[in-house]
Amino acid sequence: MKKHKNLLAIFLVLIMIFSLLVACNKGAEEKDPDVADKPTEETVTEDTGSEESLSDIQIAYVSGDLANEIFATQVEAMQKYSDEIGVTFLNTPCKDDPAKISAIENYVEMGVDVIIVHVGVAETLKDSMEFAQSKGIKFFAYDTAIEGCDAFFGWDNYDYGYAIGAAAANWVNENFKDGEVCNAVSANYPSYEFLVIREQGYIDAINELCGDKVNWVGEAVGGTTANGVTAGENWLQMGVDINLVVGINDAGCLGVYEAFNAAGYGGDKVAIYAGDAVSDALNAMTQPDSIYRGTVLTGLVYYAPQFIDICVNMAQGNPEHYYYGGLWFVTNDNVEAYMKSGSAADLDQYSEYYIKDPE
Repeated sequence: MKKHKNLLAIFLVLIMIFSLLVACNKGAEEKDPDVADKPTEETVTEDTGSEESLSDIQIAYVSGDLANEIFATQVEAMQKYSDEIGVTFLNTPCKDDPAKISAIENYVEMGVDVIIVHVGVAETLKDSMEFAQSKGIKFFAYDTAIEGCDAFFGWDNYDYGYAIGAAAANWVNENFKDGEVCNAVSANYPSYEFLVIREQGYIDAINELCGDKVNWVGEAVGGTTANGVTAGENWLQMGVDINLVVGINDAGCLGVYEAFNAAGYGGDKVAIYAGDAVSDALNAMTQPDSIYRGTVLTGLVYYAPQFIDICVNMAQGNPEHYYYGGLWFVTNDNVEAYMKSGSAADLDQYSEYYIKDPE
């Protein structure tokens, strides 16, 4: 009998210990916020996208001609970032809109998730955009927005031009006294509306900031180095001293620079200003007594990861917006520091990056 009582007592003690352990564990679960709030592995994958889901995403870029360095370096940076995060990146460089239309159709047939297109004339590519969208493909317009596009990234081209003009105007006002005349020419590219707007921006800036000091004596098609060489040679035959060359991009103005150098034309009263900050322009600015005096950095290559992230977000079903990049001044004074660091922090900023919803 005593033996049975001892067994019963031991059994009751064990029940009490088990009850206390259950109570303690229950209390810990209720009171530990780190445990209670910690997301499961499934939740994390759903929020950030798993490696497997990223590897299924195909992003295609219908770019401008890669003979233009700014496109070549942009595509290289986009490919590099795509490889890092594990998405598939495809690129078709195109010299004109018919080639872009054909490339868009090919990517639609492939069934990619997102198509980025460098848009020059919105109306020309609108039907192609709507065709892609009808097949469930997101359309990302770069440089020029198309009404109804799923996302857009670019710069306010009037502001971009105004920044180029403001840099040039600063040089004019430092080197020409009141009463002196600075003869100026424009290396434009009227085939694309956004470049016409950019040209108007720098013309307005120079006229507003320099007043009667500047006399516009000519214009010619730039945009490419070959066009710029032709423009520069023709301007030198006008019989008028050219003091200021302003262009919509570095590629065209580098051609003018080449033509002027070949003719031995330069001096303290001659300057070239443009935009894009391509490496050849930066190198030209570092040369002794260089007449290539300024360019505007868009940060296009730096924004390459942003382009891809926008595409990933759209492929994963998230809504997108209109994005506008910032602008920085590159001058003879800061070009070497910038080339060493590769950081826009070494430059004076003209405008900041911002986002807005389509109107």
